[in-house]
Amino acid sequence: MGPDPNAPATGTQTLAGATPATATPPTSQTTSTSQTSSTISAPPASSAMDDKLGEPGLKALQAERDARAKAEAALAALEKQVADSKLTAEQKAAADLKAAQDLAAAAAAKALRYEVAAAKGLDLALAPRLAGTTQAELEADADALKALVGVQAPKPGVPRPDPSAGKGGSDGQPGSVTSGAGLYQQRHAKKTT
Repeated sequence: MGPDPNAPATGTQTLAGATPATATPPTSQTTSTSQTSSTISAPPASSAMDDKLGEPGLKALQAERDARAKAEAALAALEKQVADSKLTAEQKAAADLKAAQDLAAAAAAKALRYEVAAAKGLDLALAPRLAGTTQAELEADADALKALVGVQAPKPGVPRPDPSAGKGGSDGQPGSVTSGAGLYQQRHAKKTT
């Protein structure tokens, strides 16, 4: 007794004399979906098999072929995605390495600028203005910058320190709050007439 023509077709069912849709694996993984679709979706030539399958069997066979084509396309897409993810990971690692090397080189150059500025007696605020890539170039630029800047005058708006601040009383000894209050009363005594 043969298979039920009304039953849905699966990859394991075969008809007498027919080859199952899943029996032949693809010869190349690079088969394009357009080639697969055109060879699989093309209706088989009219033969005695078509008469045995009937309309429901032909629809089921076509559905199986379409499902196989979709599965092969999905498999090819996933294989490409895996290959791309490996390539992307390698490229990402290379880019991360390059960025880390650039950052380390920039940090070393910045540290060298500050070291040269400190060694030459320049204000550290001027260190980023030093130009050069080697220590000798930076030292020459620091000497030139030092000659241009010269002795710096005090910055405007910054008060000079008061040497008498915090000494307290008139005898130069630090005082307490009470002695400070007494000193204030002496200096600001109310006059009575």
